[in-house]
Amino acid sequence: MIQLSNINKQMKKHPILTDVSLNMEGIYGLIGPNGAGKTTLMKIISSLISLDSGGLTIYGEDYVKGKYVKQNKRIGYLPQDFMVYPNISAEEALDHIAMLKGVMDKRERRDTVNQVINEVNLQGHQNKKMIELSGGMRKRVGIAQLLIGKPSILVFDEPTAGLDIEERIRFRNLLKNLGANHTIIISSHIVEDIEFLSTKVGVLKKGKVLFEGTPAELKAQAAGYVWEYDATVEELDEIMNHKEVVQITEEETKISVRVFSNHEEKEAKSVPPRLIDGYLAVVKGEDE
Repeated sequence: MIQLSNINKQMKKHPILTDVSLNMEGIYGLIGPNGAGKTTLMKIISSLISLDSGGLTIYGEDYVKGKYVKQNKRIGYLPQDFMVYPNISAEEALDHIAMLKGVMDKRERRDTVNQVINEVNLQGHQNKKMIELSGGMRKRVGIAQLLIGKPSILVFDEPTAGLDIEERIRFRNLLKNLGANHTIIISSHIVEDIEFLSTKVGVLKKGKVLFEGTPAELKAQAAGYVWEYDATVEELDEIMNHKEVVQITEEETKISVRVFSNHEEKEAKSVPPRLIDGYLAVVKGEDE
């Protein structure tokens, strides 16, 4: 359990986080628009920057106000963009990182590198130069180098940003598998990733917590707000011009249009909300 109690953080006298209290466990998804303070919070948890006030407890260990904490070996942090040693192979990069992390015995280092390569499914790509790897494969190298230190908590900032659809799906599955043996915290503005992965969700906007609970509880925030139209091509433009469309599904000649509305849509049917609908309900409710 990672407990954050009334955390505040300012940068250049501008508030980034205000009175943030969260209880993180399992695979935890932190979502919010750009500028919500998600990255700052991830860096505080990972001991990369200090908090101004409030409390942070990780596995019962308290961190005190205003003090930079020496990097906790139990936490591995992967930033949004990961690129090291572009002109050497992924295996050579991991070997060097293992040495920097104190694995000095050559045989032990080789075994460690092979183990993490297998764990993140990099087999067949380990001899490629880092610069030759796709974005998804570079992120796998990023996770592999975290696993060398055997952390129990993995922190990911926008882990699928910039990946194509196939890479996103493969990367989601990798994170899901890692969640069996690690506490995972994922910061993202891609709600679909959070819906697939998370056992618990927090919503952050303008540095403030708007919601924390299970995915089912977040979906319930939009109960009665989601409607579905069966539309023709001609009707689609009219709906899109006058309604808040959250999803369009086309199947042969049938077009289904999901809209978000806080009043009854007489020509549409009410449908069960998805996570993105709950997210919209919480964020819009804060604006009212």
